[in-house]
Amino acid sequence: NKKIIEDVGGEWIGVEPFEGGEHTVIGNAEELPFDNNTFDIAIMHAVLEHVQNVGKTFEEVSRVLKPNGKFIGYVAFMECFHEISYSHLSFKALEYYAEHNNMRLSKIGGGKRFGIDYHLSVLLYPIPFNIGRKVISSLIRMTFKLKSYIAFLGLILIRGMKINDAKILSLNYYELEVLRQS
Repeated sequence: NKKIIEDVGGEWIGVEPFEGGEHTVIGNAEELPFDNNTFDIAIMHAVLEHVQNVGKTFEEVSRVLKPNGKFIGYVAFMECFHEISYSHLSFKALEYYAEHNNMRLSKIGGGKRFGIDYHLSVLLYPIPFNIGRKVISSLIRMTFKLKSYIAFLGLILIRGMKINDAKILSLNYYELEVLRQS
């Protein structure tokens, strides 16, 4: 992420619990070594599952962000093994921590793949499974898409719903199923 931030004119300051090189401060997510209202953006890519106190981490992020600042985070969810991992947060947990710290959660998105294909790759190790993961992920998405089309037709034919309303609900169903499974 450092290059992306710097390429658009931003200044990158990383935080690591150990020596991390140039533009990196030694610290931890539960006690960020910065003043209040310091940053426009805080990024925690695959960090939240590695901190012991997620609530304190959200408090700290909220504290160091400027008003209307953005917090972009990614967290592993439902991985059978993840080194030094404390909490694999569901979307409900992210909603809770955001709300509890006066942050507005604007989007939760699932990954490109699902827990099922990850667990199959673990089960089949050491067989290379990257192509298989892509195929299984595509099949899962197609299944959810098919189910959303069936729901769309059911909403129109059985419930007598207007086409636009049925389209919105069936799309929401698809997005929720993908998020729930990813």
